[in-house]
Amino acid sequence: METGTMQPRMSKKQKTTLIVLAMVAACLILAALTVFWILPRVMRDRFQLKYVELIQKYSEEYNLDPTFVCGVIYTESKFQEHAQSGAGACGLMQVMPATGEEIANALGESFEPENLFDPEVSIRYGCYYLRMQLDAFDQNAAVALAAYNAGPTNARAWVSQYGLDSRGRIAYIPYEETRNYVNRVLQAQENYANLYPDAFAEGTEE
Repeated sequence: METGTMQPRMSKKQKTTLIVLAMVAACLILAALTVFWILPRVMRDRFQLKYVELIQKYSEEYNLDPTFVCGVIYTESKFQEHAQSGAGACGLMQVMPATGEEIANALGESFEPENLFDPEVSIRYGCYYLRMQLDAFDQNAAVALAAYNAGPTNARAWVSQYGLDSRGRIAYIPYEETRNYVNRVLQAQENYANLYPDAFAEGTEE
């Protein structure tokens, strides 16, 4: 009668090593799931994207990067079309009624302040105004954002007085709100570009 060979029993040290390796593997799998699946979903819930067709349409019309427009909308209103600030700015892109009237006159359109709560009007006028600021400040997005938030007169004075830093941004912005605004928009733009790489057709640029 044949007798089978006995398999050597694992030592306590070997068992501990296997348990540790299994735990490391589980942690790596969990980390991968977090990075590649859970985190993007959480970020998309935070940085929601709406009005893609309108953003695409007016980004093309005014030669803007649509993710730049998304960054402005997110920072201004979190994509809430009925948003209104204490200062009176209205709609998705928080256009002031006086600015909206100037834009309407330039476009040969009639204007009522409530028009700014219409997503298409808000995005169109906001893109128009962004293009104005980019053209006024040598296509410098950071300076154009400062002008969008605090007005071109202030932005021009700050550039003259403080100059630009190594990143091409105004070296010092006295208004904390505007300093934060510029940083938040540019960060939001990067987030939208990373989260929605295929949301917009190619061919638009800021």
